[in-house]
Amino acid sequence: MAKLIIIRGNSGSGKSTVAQLLQHVLGAGVMLVGQDEIRRNILNVRDQPNNLAIQLIEDIVNYGIVHCDYVILEGILNKSKYGSMIDNLMNQMNVETHTYYFNLSFQETVRRHNLKPDTDFGPEAMANWFLKNDVLGVKNEKCISQAMSENEIVKMILVDII
Repeated sequence: MAKLIIIRGNSGSGKSTVAQLLQHVLGAGVMLVGQDEIRRNILNVRDQPNNLAIQLIEDIVNYGIVHCDYVILEGILNKSKYGSMIDNLMNQMNVETHTYYFNLSFQETVRRHNLKPDTDFGPEAMANWFLKNDVLGVKNEKCISQAMSENEIVKMILVDII
């Protein structure tokens, strides 16, 4: 049975870094699906309801569920835009899902974002995207606080999935 790990949160929260670390620790054959990679770099579409990236993300994750032991889906994945797609993925018979939400303040996401050496947007744009407490409300969803380090988060996820 494939394990789907969904890592969500606001821009700048650290989800991409954690997802990459987790993929590295789990080893070869672990699929990492980044919302921004698909939406911004592959399709170049705006993050609006019913954008083309939603279906492509679902299709790619489903491919991973069939062919990989672990699939990591990471992104802002706003519940109002991506919630139905996430429900579709989570409600399959052949997948064990683990969901994590970076529940950080706006100030903390800006602080973390400013640590990145190369960014193409600033606090003003982040303020437009910020959603407070956008949890899915699904069973076993875990919230990640700003007190947790990247390594602590990865260890917590590993304990949950292995």
